[in-house]
Amino acid sequence: MGLIVKSKKHLYSRVPIILILIVIFAISPILISMIGAWMTELITNEPCHEGNCFWGAFGWYFLLTIPIAGVLFIIFIIILITDITKLPQN
Repeated sequence: MGLIVKSKKHLYSRVPIILILIVIFAISPILISMIGAWMTELITNEPCHEGNCFWGAFGWYFLLTIPIAGVLFIIFIIILITDITKLPQN
């Protein structure tokens, strides 16, 4: 029995979902800061950037989440390869 892939059906359903979640985690600071800056600009009618707005500086967490997502991706690929090799050959 594998950790992620227990049958061929799981291979096609769980793998894309997990990959999408890893990508969303990796780019989440950029998405959050863009949405927050856009909302702040709508409310205050002033441009939002790193010097005057928290949302402009929040995007720099991107430099932290990309390596973490890379490590998660490598761990996921290793688990996926071991699970696929353990699938019964029917």
